[in-house]
Amino acid sequence: MNDVSVNGVWLSTLNILLVSRDLPPLPDTEENTIKLAGRDGVKSFGSTYAARPLGLGLFIMGDDYYGTVANLARVFDVKNGPAIVIFDDIPQKRFIAEYRGSMAFDTSTGNRKIDVPMKMDDSWIESIQDTELREYGEGLSFGEGYFYISDSSFSITASGQTFTVNNEGSTLAYPLIRITGAFTNLSMSDGIQTLTITGSAGTNDVFEIDCDLDKCSVRLNGVNAWSRSNGVFFVLEPGETTFTVTATSPNITVEVIYRYQYLY
Repeated sequence: MNDVSVNGVWLSTLNILLVSRDLPPLPDTEENTIKLAGRDGVKSFGSTYAARPLGLGLFIMGDDYYGTVANLARVFDVKNGPAIVIFDDIPQKRFIAEYRGSMAFDTSTGNRKIDVPMKMDDSWIESIQDTELREYGEGLSFGEGYFYISDSSFSITASGQTFTVNNEGSTLAYPLIRITGAFTNLSMSDGIQTLTITGSAGTNDVFEIDCDLDKCSVRLNGVNAWSRSNGVFFVLEPGETTFTVTATSPNITVEVIYRYQYLY
């Protein structure tokens, strides 16, 4: 562990060395309670996680101290928005974090040791790649970073056909489900919930059901199509989830696109 990338910039290329990293195994918890008049104690509604802190200990190398610190300031400028942080010893995971607080300078090192506090508003660590199917020739060659997953894209040509998705993360995932092709009156069930899409779709039509908690949208060819669905959105538990698709005359491809999310 001696290098970190922030929004694609490896700090070693700026003469900045990563000397320490502070990442708690879990975020802090927040208790959700209410006090009822006339009753001892409180009523608990469970606990949830707060934002996860991420601390970077950096050391300024080289002779151009002022110029290097100026470059550091540009990298962590909060106006850039949340940054994608990748560590050289954990290359398969990414951390979405933003500079929060104030930088601390260690005077015993001539102010060359700088502690940078960050926070992850979405507490979970993500896989570098999502599960969208990618082929060689799309700008990368073998070994350059894409991984290939067999449970992300499925051809459905018969009503009642099933497919299984394996969430290899350690916490919940909220996928984008893309349905491309022709069908009439489709339903898709994970055994707990059932999504329905009414009416017909043509060969070139694309439905996208975004299950992200901040989006929860249904689109047909990029246009709002909420009225065509029953408003069901899926959540993938860690491990395998089997879906069953029923429809009249289906000739479709179903893609389940998401990033693995990890507790640590």
